[in-house]
Amino acid sequence: MVTRIKSRGITGREKPHFDIQVRLFTEEIFPLRQISTDMKIYELKHYMEFAAGIPINMQKISYLDTGELLNHSSIKGNDIVAGATLFLGVWPMWKELIEAASLGDIDWVFSLGVTIPTAYRTPQSDYMTKRAKKAWLEERGFLALFIAAHRGHEKLVKRLIETGLDLNACTPCGRTALHAAASQGRGNIVDILLESGADIDAEDDEGETALSIAAKFNHKSCERHLFLFRWQERAKRTRPSAQPKRMAHQFFDSAFPVWMSGPQSQLYFTNILPPDDFEGTRLDSPKKKVRKPEFSRNGTEESFEQPDDEEYDEDGNRLPVIREERQKKPKSGSTLSFDDWLKRKKAIEQRAIDIRKAAEEKIRLEEEERKRLEAEKSQSYETWLAQREAEKKKVEFQRMRENEPTLEKGPGALRSYLRNLGRTRTGDLYEDWLNQKEEEINLQDFKTKMTVATAGN
Repeated sequence: MVTRIKSRGITGREKPHFDIQVRLFTEEIFPLRQISTDMKIYELKHYMEFAAGIPINMQKISYLDTGELLNHSSIKGNDIVAGATLFLGVWPMWKELIEAASLGDIDWVFSLGVTIPTAYRTPQSDYMTKRAKKAWLEERGFLALFIAAHRGHEKLVKRLIETGLDLNACTPCGRTALHAAASQGRGNIVDILLESGADIDAEDDEGETALSIAAKFNHKSCERHLFLFRWQERAKRTRPSAQPKRMAHQFFDSAFPVWMSGPQSQLYFTNILPPDDFEGTRLDSPKKKVRKPEFSRNGTEESFEQPDDEEYDEDGNRLPVIREERQKKPKSGSTLSFDDWLKRKKAIEQRAIDIRKAAEEKIRLEEEERKRLEAEKSQSYETWLAQREAEKKKVEFQRMRENEPTLEKGPGALRSYLRNLGRTRTGDLYEDWLNQKEEEINLQDFKTKMTVATAGN
C-alpha cells in the first residue's frame, strides 16, 4: 500500500517516503513500505492489518520502549526514522490463539475455543450468557481464520471452514479473510474461500474489494484468480436478450431471407442491396445496373449470366431454361462453447500443477535419501549396533504388550485429566508424559521377568 501525501507548503512536491518494519510478539517480522512522515498512527494500523494480519482492534504499537503510541500522533512526532523497527503487541487474551494460528497448528487452535461446542474455558467465559459466549467463540474463530488466510495455512483454513464459520465476517475496518489472502497473494486460499461461499464483491471501509487489493499490491496471479471467478459468476446470471422488432419484408419474404437468428436471440441483418450498386442518392451517382435475379424453390439465388442455349417461341418470346440448383455448402467448423473452453483451461492448469507437484515430490524424496545416506555414513559401527539392539528390544516389548492384556492403557481419572489439558506451549501433549511413564514401568517389569526366567533356567 502506497500512501501519497502532498506537501502543504510546496505545490507539486511529495513528502519523503521510507521503509520500516514491525516485529510481532511471535518474533515474526513484516516490512512496511512507503511510509510518509505525516502518516498518523491509526492510518499505520489500517495498513498493518494487511502487513501483519492482526485486526486493528487488537493492535498495540510501541517504539523504543513499551509505551503504546497514540492513534492521532504522527510518524514524525514519534521520531520514527527510516529502517526503524516497531513492536506490535496484542491484548493478553488473544496472544495464545494468535500464536497457534500463526504456526498453523490445527490441534492447538481447536483446543483454544474456536468452535461451538468446545471445552475451552476462561474465568470470564464461565459468567457469560449463552448468546454472549456464542458471539465470543465466533470472534475467536474469525480471528483464527483471518490469520490462517494471511499466513497461507491451507489445511487450517479448510478445517475452520468445515466448522461452519461465517466467511463474510470482518474486522472493524470491514476486511474479511478474503481481503487478507488477496493482500498477500495467496491464490490457493482465495480459491478455497470463493468455492466455499465468500463474497467476492465485499468492500471494506475504504471501498476496496479483494480484486482491487490484489491489484494494489501487484499480485498478478491472485488477481487473475479473482477476475476469472467474477467473470464466471456474471456469466451465470446473464439472460438472453429480447428479439428486436422486424420489418414486414423480414417476416413475409420467404423467397429471399435477409435476417438470421443467433443462439442468444440476437438478429444479424444482411445488406439487401444488389452487388455493385451505389449506396447513394446524389445526381452524380452511377446508373443502376439492370438486374433480374431468379430464385430456386429453396430460396437460393441462381446465376445471372445469360445462357448460350436460349430458346424462343413462335411469337419471339424467350422460353425458360431449366438449370441445376446449386446448394449452399454449410460452413465447416463450429465455435467453442464457454464450458468447453473453461474445462480445457482447467485441465491445462491441473496438468501444470500435477507436473510441479511431481517434481517437488521427487526433489523431496531425493533430499531425504541423501540425508539418510549421510546419517548412515556419519555414525560409527558401535552406534549402529546399539540402535539395532534397541529396536529389537522395542519390537519384543510391543509383542509382549499385545500378548498381555494387563499392559493395555486404560482411560483412568489421571489420563482423562491430562487429555483435557491439551498441549503445552511447545506443542507436546500432556498425555504423552503419562504414556512415557507407563512404557518405562512396563519395560522395567519386562526386564525383571526376563531376569527371573533366565535365573530359573
